[in-house]
Amino acid sequence: MAILRAPTVALFMALLLIPFHALAQEDEEGMHSIAKATQIGAISDSDIGLNEAQLRPQGDHILIAGAEGYARLIDSKEPESRAKDISLTSGKTEDFTALSWHPQGESALLVGENGQMMRLSLENYALETVEGKGVLEGEKQTAIAWNRNGDTAYLGGQNGSIFRYSSADGFTFLDKSQSPITAIYCHPSPNTRLCVISTAGDGAAVIDIDHQVSWISNTEGDTWVDVICPSVSRDICILIGSGKRLAVLHLDVEKPSASATDTPEVLSTLQGELTGGSLIGDGSISLHIAPYSVASYGLEEEMAWAVVMKDDVSSEGSLAGSTMVFTWGIEDTDGFVLSSNGLIASISPIKEVKEKDLLGMVVIGMVAISVPGVLFGMIFMNSKTLQRWWMNKSRKRRQKKADRIQAKQDANKSED
Repeated sequence: MAILRAPTVALFMALLLIPFHALAQEDEEGMHSIAKATQIGAISDSDIGLNEAQLRPQGDHILIAGAEGYARLIDSKEPESRAKDISLTSGKTEDFTALSWHPQGESALLVGENGQMMRLSLENYALETVEGKGVLEGEKQTAIAWNRNGDTAYLGGQNGSIFRYSSADGFTFLDKSQSPITAIYCHPSPNTRLCVISTAGDGAAVIDIDHQVSWISNTEGDTWVDVICPSVSRDICILIGSGKRLAVLHLDVEKPSASATDTPEVLSTLQGELTGGSLIGDGSISLHIAPYSVASYGLEEEMAWAVVMKDDVSSEGSLAGSTMVFTWGIEDTDGFVLSSNGLIASISPIKEVKEKDLLGMVVIGMVAISVPGVLFGMIFMNSKTLQRWWMNKSRKRRQKKADRIQAKQDANKSED
């Protein structure tokens, strides 16, 4: 790196005298979106109270569900076109609250209030009540996910109950937490064969191939609102929590109960509160934020950055006051957002950001560095050389950590 001139050094040293929180506030006020959100349509003229949406594995349709048994299929490429919608009739008045496509994409399960559970078949677009759901009666179901093999679905309730379901065995009670189940996500790798549960106060849990539920230490106490396992090639899931917190959960395939999280990262300069997330086509996670704004988390970069700031949505009227339910697309700056009231927005780049260049994004996660923070931080954000050095250093550190974990596992096996 080139030697800094004396005036530049003097400027940086003067900055050291400024309270750090003042710099943080200045950065927050100076943040700008790298993409724009534009309302392009609405599912209905009235608020339809959507609670859940999910992209079909084939990528062509999105199943949406919500208040009073509302369900519908919309086109994923042209979501603003009502001519391509497929209306679904449930005949129910209870709300649908969660859904899951079968891995083959030919059917889906929808769950909701009072233990409601229905199956959608694409063969005739019929919604039929699932037999044996009486064991769920009285409890609002808040999460459901098919496992990777498609032979078992896991359900979670507002009262904390966890069930498994299969057409062969019906419903089987597995476990119960003291707080609501907020999400269930099954890892996409056929070799991992683990599913992860998030709760509103009792931490996270892993369900193994034998349907055993193992609670992960040091995750309780946080309000985890969602969990996503973004990569087939890595045994990792991301826990999304209130208080602007993200945690990387490392899955132990051989001993699921030994799965563990890194120290949660606080997205300190995030404008708003995390409410959930969706997996984007490029492998990053689109973070849903209230008030209406979008951020992304990249597993490769291990950092989060702002995409659409709330101040830049204010001119979009009713869109600004809506709540995100689902996002999908090619990448974080090229996709769509569906809101609970049925509004649809397109996300498009304001300017080209190549390879997630750090200088083109507002990083909203704290970077831990062991030298004087403000001085090095100012240099760091303006030096691609230092950025590459830090990324390489981080990768080496993660590899060393993985090697230590593997060595510990090998030692435990030898003792057994």
